[in-house]
Amino acid sequence: MTNEINIADTDHMRRTRCNGFIVLDILIAGLILTASIAATMYLFRMGFDYLERANQSNVLSSKLTQATGLIRTLELEKKSGEEDVGEGVTLKWEARLLAASRPVKGWAEFSMPSLHELLLYRVYFSLNYKGAIREYQTDVFKYKPLFSPAEIPF
Repeated sequence: MTNEINIADTDHMRRTRCNGFIVLDILIAGLILTASIAATMYLFRMGFDYLERANQSNVLSSKLTQATGLIRTLELEKKSGEEDVGEGVTLKWEARLLAASRPVKGWAEFSMPSLHELLLYRVYFSLNYKGAIREYQTDVFKYKPLFSPAEIPF
C-alpha cells in the first residue's frame, strides 16, 4: 500500500507543478506579445515621421522653381519681403544690389549712353513649410528703362 500512496502523491504533485508552468508560460508569452506590439508601434511611428519629412522635402523641392521664377518678377528695390507661393509654403527674401551700370554705345565723340540701367542683385531667400526651412541664394540680372518711349532723346 505504500506504493499506491506514493504513486498517487507524485501524480498529484505532477499536476500541481504543470499548472504552475502553464501560468508561467502565459506570463512569458504575454510579455513577448507586449514587447512585440510596443516595437511595432514604435516602428510605425518612426515610419510616419520619416514619411512626413519626405513629404515636406518634396513640397519644398517642387516650389523651388516657382520661387525662383517669382523672385525674377519681384521689385527688388524693396530690399526684402515675404510672399505666399501656395500649399502652405511661404517665401522670405532679401535682396542686395551688387552692381549697377549704364553702358555706353559707340566710341569717343560718337558715344551714346544706354537707355537702360543694368542692375545685378544677390537674393537670399528661404522657403518655409510646416516648420521646415530651406535657405538658398541666387543672382538676378535686371534692367530699368531710364526713359519712357515718348521721352527718348533723338
